[in-house]
Amino acid sequence: MDAYSYTTVQVEPDGSAAVHVSLYPDESVSVLAVTGRGRAQISVQHANASVSVAPTNPAAPTAEDVQIARRLAESFAAYAAEVERLHVQNRAAEPAEDTAA
Repeated sequence: MDAYSYTTVQVEPDGSAAVHVSLYPDESVSVLAVTGRGRAQISVQHANASVSVAPTNPAAPTAEDVQIARRLAESFAAYAAEVERLHVQNRAAEPAEDTAA
């Protein structure tokens, strides 16, 4: 399956809206964590979809902002571990190549 990303906006009858961004990236994904510039921010961009995460005040994060950043880091670490596990599992399920010729 080829990589792609998309954004949807769902507007409810009461006028409230929900925005959803889905990223199914390939090597063209861009992930940038801004550090050393007096502010905290991370951005992910792929196929004209972009997501940025930053504290409400990126130059003066609160203790709650630190907790949120840690939760994000833990979730991304769990995602990476699951991707690695599935990759190994799928490779093990592939038929072995016959090298005797």
